[in-house]
Amino acid sequence: MRADFLPATFFTGATGFLGQFVLRDLLVRGHRIVALVRGSLSDATVRLRNLLLPIGVDINEYIEQGQLRLVDGALPDSLPEGDLGPIDSVINCAASIQLFSNGNGDPFKTNVAGTQAMIDWVERRGIRRIFAVSTAYTCGWNSGVIREEFHHPEPKFQTDYERSKWIAECLLQEWSARSGNVLTVFRPSFLIGDSKSGYTTQFGGFYQFARLVSVLKQQFSHNGNGDRTYIPLRIPGRPEDRQNIVPVDYVARMIAEVVLRPEFQGRIYHLTNPEPPTNDLMKRCYEDYFGLHGGYFADPDEVVGKCSKAESLLWDRYELITPRVVHTPHFDVRNAREVAAAIGLEFPVLDKQRIFTMFDYAAAHRWGRGTDGFHG
Repeated sequence: MRADFLPATFFTGATGFLGQFVLRDLLVRGHRIVALVRGSLSDATVRLRNLLLPIGVDINEYIEQGQLRLVDGALPDSLPEGDLGPIDSVINCAASIQLFSNGNGDPFKTNVAGTQAMIDWVERRGIRRIFAVSTAYTCGWNSGVIREEFHHPEPKFQTDYERSKWIAECLLQEWSARSGNVLTVFRPSFLIGDSKSGYTTQFGGFYQFARLVSVLKQQFSHNGNGDRTYIPLRIPGRPEDRQNIVPVDYVARMIAEVVLRPEFQGRIYHLTNPEPPTNDLMKRCYEDYFGLHGGYFADPDEVVGKCSKAESLLWDRYELITPRVVHTPHFDVRNAREVAAAIGLEFPVLDKQRIFTMFDYAAAHRWGRGTDGFHG
């Protein structure tokens, strides 16, 4: 049977950072995809090809074989209504990662209205399976062990982004309660680059902070300050607290495996780091990589809003750069661990060398501030 007559998965967010890796992993496993892309199809094809070539896939080959089809549209306003061939599931990977509302409608427009538009679309087409990418932080300020289940009642949230994804999960939960519908929810924590190469196209958060540390080094390096620049810097947080960062290739592989294996569908998965690096480990990584010393941990209330000149460079936009320094919940990963064990996948532990690989790649690409298509 020709590939374009096989049942397909409708895919949103293919040009996003995570979406690129999920699309790659599904294509190389022979899965048929109809991908929603913005703009003209010719421009979108070039854009998507340029994104996937660095991670080992030439989409033109899959388009020619009928395994990949691109269709024009966007969430929530313009989902395609024509004949797309047989579609039996949806992967909704499209999202706004904007942390706070600023008048442009996001993150609620894409994450909430977009989810409702997708639900309405699958209802019209009689599609019974949705794979939805959410975030581990739909738990809000809940503490203790965070289970792989829906969070009710509504938690208190630190950002509009978290709340928008929680509302989207509520809409999906309501859809899943209807007879015959199967919902699978993936909740990654903070994504960083590929665990082997460090490759990334997303330079916020983890990378934004590292770039600021590099600027700090430059500004305070001078004759007499030594090879390891001394900067007495208070770091808001506790050394034993952990930063839940997770390599994108691990998350994508887990999503692809669940999509391909019906026995693992219909669950919620925390795609988080089972042993996140501590603040103290990250501090030592920054110090050794950039050549610094003199930093020490302090209560955030003593630092934020009361910064020295050096501290201001890092902490004046504290809530945007390090939104999870204070609240670090422990995520239950029972469901994710079962899938990883079944496929023989070990989590790529984030030791100092692997973190340096992330820094090396980002520094070589000017922390996303170059002219090569990357954006910080």
